Amino acid sequence: LVDRGDRVVNFDMFPRSGPLAWLLGDREKAIAFEKGDVANLTQLMAVMRKHRPDKIAHLAASIDMESLDSYPMQVYDSMLGGTINVLETMRLLGGVERLVNFSSIGVLAPVRYQPIDCSHPVLLADSGTAAGIYGAGKAAGEAFCWAYADLFALDVVSLRPSAAYGFLTRNGIYLNELLEGALRGESVRLPHGGALARDYTHVEDIAGIAVAALNVPAGRLRHRCFYAASGMNPLVTGTEIAAIVREMVPGANVEIGPELTPMIERYDLRMRGVLDVQPVEEQLGYRIRYRDIRAGMREHADRYCEYLLAQGKQPARRAASPV
Repeated sequence: LVDRGDRVVNFDMFPRSGPLAWLLGDREKAIAFEKGDVANLTQLMAVMRKHRPDKIAHLAASIDMESLDSYPMQVYDSMLGGTINVLETMRLLGGVERLVNFSSIGVLAPVRYQPIDCSHPVLLADSGTAAGIYGAGKAAGEAFCWAYADLFALDVVSLRPSAAYGFLTRNGIYLNELLEGALRGESVRLPHGGALARDYTHVEDIAGIAVAALNVPAGRLRHRCFYAASGMNPLVTGTEIAAIVREMVPGANVEIGPELTPMIERYDLRMRGVLDVQPVEEQLGYRIRYRDIRAGMREHADRYCEYLLAQGKQPARRAASPV
């Protein structure tokens, strides 16, 4: 957004630091930081009055599934409440041309068909969202987006990301731990998850889809919900990821066990499948860059090696990239 010349405001609980600050570099000076929480309507409204944004990307949410399951009220207070606060501020203050609401594939009911389009059921007579409390919060957020858009003529687009990977992502999907550990020259042993197949989506594609969703003319949109995903077919397992890491970093000592944890069996297995991203390309006008997992992992490795060198650390030797 900064490179496009947009005026960017980051409303967050903490300022950027560490690897993220390094990644942004001089762009950091062009981003206004406002400390606050979307769960606090007063803070949010004050920042909106001050900066008068014309477009909003709403990403605030916890992805700590174990914590959410243990303390489910935080989903109501921050995830759902925060989304409603954004919508209410947008309604009351006016001037916002579009809200892009980050939802999740976790809203899906257990998969009924593939490729999975955004009309796939969320709530069924015999089951709810596959991702439990987290999925319920995201599904409720989508429902309120639809209700506010219909009742108050707000322009809202929802995105459902899948298994984000790339430099700086920290979401426990195995790829980052395996690849970055190998590049640091460390042995990595993950005890479980090898058999789980995912649509891994590079963060650059998720960001690109979000920017496209913020800016596409409303007249081009037949849908208001899209997957921020790669659309890879077939999906890629954790075991395959480990094998690719060993190809990329000769001598890498990385392994992942095939076993599945109760949480994986309870959530992930029921909602993973091939995702339909054709509407992303046709309506948002964004073409997926990293549908090939190897290409995405090479970019991830390039960026992470740059970061290690900037910290005075020597990354492990990598195999030559194919021409």
